[in-house]
Amino acid sequence: MRQVAIIILSILIFTNCNDDKGKTCYLTGKVINRDSKTLILLKQTEDFRYSGIEIPIDSLGRFNYMMNFQFIEEYKLIFKDEPRKGTWNPILFFPDNDKIEFTLYPMDEADSNKIKGSELSLKENAINQKLMDKYYDRYVFWEQKMDSLMSINETNSICYNTVSDSLKAIGQEITLFEFQCAVKEQVNIYGFSKLLKILRIQNDRRNIAIDSLKKYCDIFQKQFPNHPYKELSKYRLDGLTNMKVGGNYVDFTAKDSIGNSVILSNLITKNKLTLIDLWSPWCGPCIRGSQKNVPIYEEFQDSGFAIIGVVGGIKNQEQFLNAIKKHDYPWIQLSEINDENKIWEKYNISYSGGSKFLVDNTGEIIAINPEPEEIKKLIMKQ
Repeated sequence: MRQVAIIILSILIFTNCNDDKGKTCYLTGKVINRDSKTLILLKQTEDFRYSGIEIPIDSLGRFNYMMNFQFIEEYKLIFKDEPRKGTWNPILFFPDNDKIEFTLYPMDEADSNKIKGSELSLKENAINQKLMDKYYDRYVFWEQKMDSLMSINETNSICYNTVSDSLKAIGQEITLFEFQCAVKEQVNIYGFSKLLKILRIQNDRRNIAIDSLKKYCDIFQKQFPNHPYKELSKYRLDGLTNMKVGGNYVDFTAKDSIGNSVILSNLITKNKLTLIDLWSPWCGPCIRGSQKNVPIYEEFQDSGFAIIGVVGGIKNQEQFLNAIKKHDYPWIQLSEINDENKIWEKYNISYSGGSKFLVDNTGEIIAINPEPEEIKKLIMKQ
């Protein structure tokens, strides 16, 4: 009865999140003990590499911005100078009030950050604090063990695998905790946002039954029928369900380097095997993986094997053209500018860069992220 009461109360309180009228929220804040000059504001579902609004920080560390938006959803602030150092700590919030006040500290003091005025943000902070109390010490212990092994190049040892498995197990516990506390008990836009994140990481963890994910996707989609999270959750759930060996690739249309629209399925059906290579110019592992496939492409391109590249994580045509010119792969390249076709969402790929899917001419996925040796064996088998 208690859980039912919580769900009903949440629905009553946050029904206004379905309102599709234009909204505004005044963001104001103070930055303490850091020399950063700019914040980037963007949705939690967006990547700062191709999206975001810059908010200046004055000489006294103050910033102000009137944001306009249509739907209440989770946003994030990122200090512009942090990604240049290789890591960043997003400040997450919901614009569910007319005014949100921030007090922000350097990354190593991020626990001191404060957000005032957002009921949903307070709810998220409370759940995050429970997570910290429950898992932080264990996670840091095993993370430090992993760092020590990496520092002495012991990444192939039995000990390293044990540590990695321990970290993965804690990650799975955290996901289950979040699913219980932030999804099942929070039928509001915060719960929906958390569900989107869980759908994204299930590619790696897969520790929540797909039927449970489908059930709660259905609950949230019905509760927020006009919200953009509805479409995103559908894409991610479909991707989680279908983007596996034995599943089927998702068709899409994207533009080539001279602006022609190309339908993926028209290329897939022409070949015995096709490697769909989704990559980003800033993703080192993506690029190294693509470079390794050049010899096998050149060897078998006349034997029914093809590669189709799609460049994502970019915000304009110039970045697309610069990327394909720089790497000069010998196969066709298509563009995914500003996530316009939602390809990464449909394939349920995180913003870590990309992924590779080997499919046959019927559309069945034969392998995911295969090494060249595996591709060659599959080609010979065909």
